[in-house]
Amino acid sequence: MQRPAPDLAAKLTRRMAAREPCWFPGLADEVVTAFWAKPQRIDRLRYSTARWLGDEPDPGHRALTVPGHPTIAFEPLPAAFVSRFGSQEPGHKPAEIAPVTGEALACLLHNGAGMAVVRLIRSIHCIRALGPGYDCSHSEPAIPFSVFLSVPLGERHARLRLAESLLHEAMHLQLSLVELQAPIVGSEPDYAYSPWQQSIRPVHGLLHGLYVFTAIHQWLTELLSDPTTSDEVRIYAERRQFEIAKEVAAVTHLPRSGTLTTFGRMLAAGLLDRVPPPAAVR
Repeated sequence: MQRPAPDLAAKLTRRMAAREPCWFPGLADEVVTAFWAKPQRIDRLRYSTARWLGDEPDPGHRALTVPGHPTIAFEPLPAAFVSRFGSQEPGHKPAEIAPVTGEALACLLHNGAGMAVVRLIRSIHCIRALGPGYDCSHSEPAIPFSVFLSVPLGERHARLRLAESLLHEAMHLQLSLVELQAPIVGSEPDYAYSPWQQSIRPVHGLLHGLYVFTAIHQWLTELLSDPTTSDEVRIYAERRQFEIAKEVAAVTHLPRSGTLTTFGRMLAAGLLDRVPPPAAVR
C-alpha cells in the first residue's frame, strides 16, 4: 500500500531539523510548480507584472533580460505603483543596470541561494533609492514573481548590495508560496515591535523578516567560508552579519506567539537557532 506524500509543513520541519540552509535547495521549484498547477489568471509562459495586473505590456517597450538569465526581465514601473515609489523611475536605464544585476546573481549562484532567486523572480522593476548608500526593495504576495528594487549603480559594494536585495525579495516570494500550502499564522492577529520597520507590526511580517534575514545571514556565511573571497568583501559580509544578528535578537519572542501556527512556531525557532548572537566585528 502506497503511503500518502508528506505535506509541505512536515517536509520543511524535517529539513529544518537537518539544518539545511533556510532557502531549502529545490524548494523554489516545488512551490512554483505547485502554484502554476492550479488555474491562474494568465498562462505561466506569459507572466509579467503588467499581465498579472490585467494590463498588456507597453508595445513600445523592448524587453531586456538579465545577462545569462533570459527568464528574468526588466519591466517599467506599473502605473499603480508610481505614487508609492515616486513619480519617476531611476535615471539609469535597464541596459546600464543589467550587467551589475548579472554580477549580483553570480554572487548568489555560487551556492544554492542563487537557484532559488532565478526560479522565483521573473520581473524586476527599478525604483529610486532614498539616496546614496541606501537600498530599497519591495515585493507583494499578490504579485507572485515580481520585485521592485533600487540598483546602487556606481556605488561601493553594488553587486553585493544588489545580491542581498534580490535574495531578500526572493525569500519573501518563496515564503508566500509556502504559505499557500502551509500557513504560518492563524486567524487571531498579533503585533510586536519590528527591528526592521522600527515600529509595531503584525507578527506575520516579523516572521517573514526573520526568514528573509536568516537566509541572507546564511548566504554571507557561505561567502565568508570561500577562500577566494577578498578581504574587502569579508569586511562587508561580517558587518552585515553583525547588523542582522542585532536585529534578529529583537524577535526572539516569536516562537511563543499565540498567533503563529505550529509550523510557524517551529519555523521561527529554527530560524533563530541559525543566527548566532551578535558578536564583535573583526
